[in-house]
Amino acid sequence: MKELLAIVSLLFAGYAVSAQGKEAPAPATIREGAHKLSLQWIGWGEKFGAVQIKKLNDSTYSVKGEQRSDDKLDFVSVDGKLIMLTPRRLRFEGTILTKVKDMNNGEVCDRTGTYTFFASGVRKYWRLQEMDNCEEGNTVDYVDIFF
Repeated sequence: MKELLAIVSLLFAGYAVSAQGKEAPAPATIREGAHKLSLQWIGWGEKFGAVQIKKLNDSTYSVKGEQRSDDKLDFVSVDGKLIMLTPRRLRFEGTILTKVKDMNNGEVCDRTGTYTFFASGVRKYWRLQEMDNCEEGNTVDYVDIFF
C-alpha cells in the first residue's frame, strides 16, 4: 500500500501547482538532439527548420536553432533554455526572433524574456503561447518546436 501511495504521489507531484501559482517541474525528459522548428509564415513540410536541444540538468535544456525561407530573408530563430514544467508545458527563457517581409514593416520582432511553450490535445509539438507578433493588429506567429 505504501508503494502505491508513493507512486500516486509522484504522479501528482509532476503536475502540482505550487503556492505561488507556478507549475512544479515534472519528472520527465526531452529527447536531446535535433528537433523540427517552424513558423507558419515560412512553411511546413519540407521547409522545417531545426533546433538543437541539450540537457543541462534534470529539468533544464539549452535550445538553439532557426528556420529560414528559401530566399533566406524571412526567419525564426530561438536561443535560450527550456525548463520542463510538465511533459506538455515548457518555460522558455531567452530570445525568439522572427522576421517576415510582409509583417511589422519587414523589421525583426524580438521576444526576449520568459515565455511558455505548450502542447495541447494530441499535438506532437510545443507551441509558443505568447503568439502576438510585434506588428500591431491581429497578427499572430505560430512558433512550434516538435517532439
